[in-house]
Amino acid sequence: MKDIETKHRFVELRAQGKSLRAAADELAVGLQTAARWERELKEQIENLKTVELDALLERHRLTVHAQIERYGVELTRLNEELQKRDLADVPTHKLYDIMIKLHARVDGARPVLTLHDDDEIADQKALRELVASRRARKASEANARAGRQSNGNGTVHADDLVTLQLTTLQRLRAGEIDGRTAANEMAMIGSIFKGIDIADLQTRLERIETALEKDGA
Repeated sequence: MKDIETKHRFVELRAQGKSLRAAADELAVGLQTAARWERELKEQIENLKTVELDALLERHRLTVHAQIERYGVELTRLNEELQKRDLADVPTHKLYDIMIKLHARVDGARPVLTLHDDDEIADQKALRELVASRRARKASEANARAGRQSNGNGTVHADDLVTLQLTTLQRLRAGEIDGRTAANEMAMIGSIFKGIDIADLQTRLERIETALEKDGA
């Protein structure tokens, strides 16, 4: 139980921006142990970092919604002031300049809004469920291997890469990444696929050569 609590605290410290050494010192564990936990708990740390950052942005009103709201208030005040001014007055151009810059800021902070039809929503849901089911199956297989006291050999399987491809497609459709990023990720996964094929072919050739040598002996 203590080990689990210590790991939870480690995740919190790393999510808060503590260095690996600082977290290890505070928890009185070795640096190698901390490095191993970093690899094991990478996803949990990243998730908590996201939550902490979101809370920090909200606290200081730095979220996109808060920025647009603030810029909107400033634009309203400028428009009201401009309506009182004589356009022939010299300082007026400065007000217009500020207003143009604020409009640019609003455009930069404004998120891209996309409405999906029922078919697109259904496809996205089906894809999300497919990815979730594949991950659940892989987790079940990993737990089964752990139950057999097998540490695994770190081999990347083609089935894992298929899940990565589906995940990339899901993120693209959800608008989390753009087409260029998706293409780069797909290309990288494709390269790994080719590497697996080459390694598999080489293994088969070696087996054939070994069998031929035995037959010739």
